Amino acid sequence: MEHGQKLAIALGMLLALVMVCGGSGFLGYAYGYRVGQATGYSQGYEWGREKGYQTGYESGYRTGHAEYKLASQPLGVKGTITLRNPTYQEVMKFLADDATNLRAYLEEDYVCVDFAAEVNNNAEEKGIRCAVVDIFYPEGYGHAIVAFDTADRGLVFIEPQFDREVRLEMGKSYSKINGFTPAPRDDTIVRYVVSW
Repeated sequence: MEHGQKLAIALGMLLALVMVCGGSGFLGYAYGYRVGQATGYSQGYEWGREKGYQTGYESGYRTGHAEYKLASQPLGVKGTITLRNPTYQEVMKFLADDATNLRAYLEEDYVCVDFAAEVNNNAEEKGIRCAVVDIFYPEGYGHAIVAFDTADRGLVFIEPQFDREVRLEMGKSYSKINGFTPAPRDDTIVRYVVSW
């Protein structure tokens, strides 16, 4: 073999080696970049969501707590009503003492929204922060209950007609998930609004 042929073969092999190394390096870089980006995004998103939720919750709680020191003027008397989030045990005691659940349900006269409003008003008279919860069903129907943001168990939903804790699950039947007699119409929860 001539010196020129040997040189051409050596250069060809060197070029092939450079191409193989460069190609595998590029493929390794592309794979590592894709895996690293997916992992970093996933971990960063989860950490940011948790940190943002906690910061927002704490800030909102402080702001909300300050806003519930409401100025009121019942019967011309100036005063301040301070509402607080109760413990779960305080909610149960309040409900046991409250007589709203003993009232009769009267179509067109005293219905679910009346029960919810009365429990809400009675709780707030005792300084307990209580929300009215509007539940929306298909075909424009709905229901009203109450909620308490307890200091030890978080948000607790109560059926004020029975003083019973209930669950709300989107896309599920309110009566079925809570063990009530089936409603006369579709009571699938399509959304709900908690109004403080």
